[in-house]
Parts: sequence; structure tokens; C-alpha cells
Amino acid sequence: MIVCLLLLAASSTRAQQKPMVMEWRQYPVPHGTPESPRPPDSAFLRLVPPLRKLGIVGDEAEKFGLAAWWADYGQFLFSEQPPTDQDFDRQGVIRTSAGEDEPVVLALWGLRVVGEVKLSADSTMFPVNVRVVEFEPRHIPHGYHDYSIEAGRVVGIPTYLPERSSVEVRPGQNAAFWITVSVPPDVQPGTYKIPLRLLLSDTEQTLRMSITVEVLPFDLPRAKIAFGMYFRPSTLTLKNPRDRTPEMLRHYWRDMARHGMTSATLYNYTRLHDDTGKLKLDGVPALEWLQQMIEDRLVTVDVPVMFLDGGGINLQNPRAQQILGAFKREAQVRSWPELLYYGPDEPEVSDQSLERFNRLQPVREHLRIVTAISDHAAATYADLLDVYIVNVGCTTPAIQQLAADKGVELWNYTCHNRGRGNAPFQRFYAGIYTWALGLKGNFIWAYTENYTRENGNFLPWSPIYCYVVPSDEGLLPSIAWEARREGVEDYRLLVLLEERIAGNPDSQLAHQARQWLDSIRGRVDWYVARDMPPSLYPWDGPELYPLCPNFEPSEFSHIRAKAIDYILEI
Repeated sequence: MIVCLLLLAASSTRAQQKPMVMEWRQYPVPHGTPESPRPPDSAFLRLVPPLRKLGIVGDEAEKFGLAAWWADYGQFLFSEQPPTDQDFDRQGVIRTSAGEDEPVVLALWGLRVVGEVKLSADSTMFPVNVRVVEFEPRHIPHGYHDYSIEAGRVVGIPTYLPERSSVEVRPGQNAAFWITVSVPPDVQPGTYKIPLRLLLSDTEQTLRMSITVEVLPFDLPRAKIAFGMYFRPSTLTLKNPRDRTPEMLRHYWRDMARHGMTSATLYNYTRLHDDTGKLKLDGVPALEWLQQMIEDRLVTVDVPVMFLDGGGINLQNPRAQQILGAFKREAQVRSWPELLYYGPDEPEVSDQSLERFNRLQPVREHLRIVTAISDHAAATYADLLDVYIVNVGCTTPAIQQLAADKGVELWNYTCHNRGRGNAPFQRFYAGIYTWALGLKGNFIWAYTENYTRENGNFLPWSPIYCYVVPSDEGLLPSIAWEARREGVEDYRLLVLLEERIAGNPDSQLAHQARQWLDSIRGRVDWYVARDMPPSLYPWDGPELYPLCPNFEPSEFSHIRAKAIDYILEI
């Protein structure tokens, strides 16, 4: 994957002489968008989240030295952002179907130095996983281009979720537990309680509360489109041998499946045939991984996966067409998903790219061709591809219409979002956005690769694209990864509601639900970075701007609740 970040630098002296011209939002823009000179300081300050007023703190909170509140996992959670009255009113409630994982976030706002607080969950019916939220303090605006801005403040950005059951509570800061409840597939519909206990270690005081779990009386069907993560489990990207063991690979497949993924990327560097054209598929690592993915319910025969071939099929072989045909038949015999042949990745518009696409055209007799591509390149090579994977920042109405006119499947991907803390975007992108645009695929770069964590700390610039980080304690998920699962669940609920409406065409309630869905769809803006403030540092914008124009992050939980209510009533 080639990531086009504008990593430019200039001295302040030169900048004063000649203003730097660039795309200051540090996010993909449609082809032809003009670059602009450096904006004023006030424009960069728009990225700083305004501090809200602390809500009314009760006597019990004063007694314990902390105010406990239930955060909305679809909204931003910053360490220095105090809870409001609306936050204090929120309840720890889960509404989900049997067989699903669902989080709740318990935050503790420090009123004074409290010290260590331990959480325990008592449940005989539901497995409960407790993690804590790590925060990375960073001054916003953050300098990158030799410009400095005096104003701004330090923002505590949420990142990863280590599996721990204790936090340090300090005055004027949030500490938070990310609690994931797994509802077994055989649990009967109904309402259940999970008791919680908070133990303040220094004073040995105990604070009691509970999570309410409403198990819904319907199954939530698996998504029928391709949700997946780019992932290259190689020595170049997973440098620690312990992270590439067969056991760890199975952990990755199962983790993706539990997070709603339905597709995958197969990177193959092993020849799949001999010189005579006879297939040699046994013992090929990528194909063994594919079989494991099937066994672990990550992929199924009805949703395609991407086949990124680094020499497995020699297209220069005189028998290349017979080899491709035999490979496709063998895949069908083995009940594999459809394998989409990956073309030139993120191609520029050039004679060289055109030549590469033309050389691949014989492949299309047997395998459909897919690739990640810009809106400009997609329009240029419109007749040479079967699936466009267009960046989420560039899925213009023209590209949507082009895909429809050409009978091409339209997918999305992004490689410009750090796999860490922007929960609103991750939930919106996987859920409402993908549903509203009728996309057939939704991918992200990358599940994990090229990270360095020493003594519990990441080295600078590491990780950048990791939604999950392997560790000796198991898989370390990020806020972004957990929010992505909830976006997929939103998608599944919206699709299920559409199916219920279609099955009851004469129902007045179904008609009302259809109007409501149409109103939601009509608000979705294909250009997620619209009105995004500029930034001095490549990651400030994608980490701090919600990238869900026309929607407030607080709406997502209400949209899900209303979809559930309609499903129950129709």
C-alpha cells in the first residue's frame, strides 16, 4: 500500500518569504481540488476540542473523590474533557442480540487524588472482558512544518486498550474502563444485570453499580458484503517471530471475525504451479491461511476476498489461461470464496499504469480484477477493472454513477486514519456511511504491521496504522478497532430493518420506518472531510475531526436504538 501523506518541510524563514501551498487538511481530496497557502493560526485552532462545563457532582462523588459516568463509545473520549450533566444522566445499558459482543465504557472523573481504583464484574451468565483506556497527551496544534502556534492546549487522545482491571484516578482527568460483554448464542431474550464493584485501594471504599443487558428477541444476520482489513503477516511487517506463529495467526482470524469482518486479503508469494502448468496448491501458506479463515468463520463462500499475487501464477507462461481456469475451478471445488485478483495498487494515471492494466486483461476471463484506486484513476481505467476500491475521501457522485453505468462493484478503503482513537469516524464509516452509499466492500489499512513496543511503550511513529497490536499479554485492540465492530453492527441492523420493511410492504409502521431510513440516507455526505479544519501535523485532523459531516457522534446511539425499536415493532 502506497500512502500519500504530504510529508513536506520548510524553514520558517522560507515560509515567511513564500507561503507553503499544500492540502492542509491532510486527508484525501477529490482529484482537481486546488491546494492553498497556509491558513491563519485561528484555522488550525479549530481542531482543538472545546472544553465543556463539568456537570453537577453529587454528594457520593464528593465522598469518593471521583465522579463515575457512562461514556458513549461512539463519541470522543479525551482525558481532560470533563463529563457534562448529559453524560451523568447516561446509563450503563446494552441492547444486543445473542451471540454478539457489546461494549460499555465506565469513566471516572477525578475530583482529587484518589490513587488506584480496581474494577470487578460479577457475572455467571455473560463473559466480561475488562480493559483500560490509554491516553496519549499531545499539544494541539502540533507542529510539523516548522511553524509554531502559541495557543492551543494538550489533548489526551485515547489510543489502545490493555487488558487491566485497575486505573489511577487523578484530579481533573478521566480514567476509563472499556468493558466488553459477550452474550452467548444460547441466552434467552430478556433483561439481565451484571453487578460491578469499584474498590478504592487507598481507602478501601467500595462503589457499587451495574450494567443492564437487554438480549433482543431476534438474531442479527451476518453482513453480506466484504468488511475486511489489509493484513500482511510476513517477516517484513511482523518482525517478532512470536507474532507469526500458527497459533497467533489463528488469533488474528478469530479476532477479525469477532469484530464483524467478513473478508480478507491473501498475500501470496509462492508459485502455485510447475512449468508445465500443473497446479501445486498444497502447502502454500496463503492458501492454508484461507482454509483457517474458513474454519474460524472469518470468510464464507458467498463473500469475495482479495488475492494479492506476488508471483503465484506466472502470467507469462504459455499455459497461463489454462492455469487460471484450473485455479478457479479448484477454488470452487474446495468451496473457497471468490478470489478477486488484485491489480496495480493505487495506480497513477500514466502510460506505465495503462500498460500494466492492459497486461492483466486476459486474467478477467477467469478472475475479476480489483484494486485500491483514486477517483481520477478509476475514471481513467473504468473499463479495465471489475471492482473499484476508492478512498473514502473520494467516492464522488460521479464515481458512484460511473460504477453503476459500468456494472462495476464499488468498495471503499482508507489508509489515512490512524488505527487508534477516532471512534466517531470508525463507527460512521463501517456503518451508516457504507449502508447509505450501498457499498459492496469496506476495507482499512491495516490490521497490524510495523509497530515497536518496548517496556510497554511505543517508539515514536510506531504504531501508525495498527488497529491491533500483538503483545505477550495477547492482542491489544485500539479504540478505533472496537468502534469499527460497532459500525458493522449498525450496518447489519440497518440492513435487517430494510428486510423487515420489504417483508411488510402494506404496513403503515413499515412505511414510517422507510421514510426515517430515507432521511438518514439523505444526510450522508460522501466527502467525509468536508469542512475539516486544516492541521499542521498529518494525524491531528484524522484523530480529532469526527469525519461524519451532517451527523453529531451522539446521534449514532440514538439511530441504533430507533432501528432496534422499528425491527421489534414491524
